[in-house]
Amino acid sequence: MILDAHGWPQWDVWILPFYLFAALAALKNRWFWCGCLLALGAMLKGQLLFVAPLFFLWPLWQKRWMSALRALAGFTATAALIVSPWLLRTPGAWIAFAVVAGASLFVALRYKLPHKGAWLAGILGCAAFVIGAFTGGSFAWFEIGFVYGTKHYPYLFISSCYNLASLLAAAGWSLKDDLLPAHVGSVRFHLTLQWALRLFFLGAVALCARGAARHLRNRDPRVLIAITAPWLLMFALLGQMQERYLVWGAVVSAVALGVSVRLSVIHFIISAASTTMIVHVMLVDKKLDPTLRAIDVLHSIRPYASVLVLVCVAVYFWDALGWRIPAFRRGAFKTATSPSLSLGPEPEEA
Repeated sequence: MILDAHGWPQWDVWILPFYLFAALAALKNRWFWCGCLLALGAMLKGQLLFVAPLFFLWPLWQKRWMSALRALAGFTATAALIVSPWLLRTPGAWIAFAVVAGASLFVALRYKLPHKGAWLAGILGCAAFVIGAFTGGSFAWFEIGFVYGTKHYPYLFISSCYNLASLLAAAGWSLKDDLLPAHVGSVRFHLTLQWALRLFFLGAVALCARGAARHLRNRDPRVLIAITAPWLLMFALLGQMQERYLVWGAVVSAVALGVSVRLSVIHFIISAASTTMIVHVMLVDKKLDPTLRAIDVLHSIRPYASVLVLVCVAVYFWDALGWRIPAFRRGAFKTATSPSLSLGPEPEEA
């Protein structure tokens, strides 16, 4: 992180505190504040939005719908508060917002509702976006800050990346290649490689959320791995990644030191890979004569390093899921020889 922030000056460090404190808020059942922290971090760097779905799917796997809505309310209210000067640009917009705020406050004070503050903030946040859309509010902050990057760099990977996209590019694939073109009447659907990778990633994040819910219920420290895995999966699976985007997963994966030795070793491998990619790009940026040989070596090891990073991420993902093969579960043979009738307490149902 020091190399990324000061050797190759970037702003990547800004969003890590918000993500870590959002995870802490979720673990302490402070879902509204979790959403607020995610919105604050996303407004500093939009890549946080890739992993934010973890915190909305996590309570859903626990069948705690209200917690998911509170997190969404916190996210919406904080985002609306930050961009309100651009959304509410006319006196009419502010008058409409004041009317909605007054009506919502009246209902909240008149009726006894749980988490009234969270609901009031969420309603006002949604109202700000809707009023801004109908009264000529500016959404340039969204187009420039979040959409522009996805259109400006239509490549499978950027610079030097050790991930799946670089392997696909070496095999001749491009970001906009059609995988499953389909026709429904006069409408034609395209499933491009870009969207296939996105859907694959979102499915993996949903499974990480399930693993987090399961580990938290069992008081298993691997819940830390489930919180870390989306950052690693983002870099490993998605297209349009840059070399420094692995630094978030490399830093957050340090929580493995509190889980197991095996995952701790993998954390150091991922950290070394992240550092190597940043050094490679820094050397290419200058191209000094004494470093040309090192540049060639780093370029030649990219396919092998990509496979190594994918294997490490797969191990993290497997631990995040918490699945075990029955034959290799600890105590499986003892369970098989235990009596059929037990007077002990029944195990908790999922």
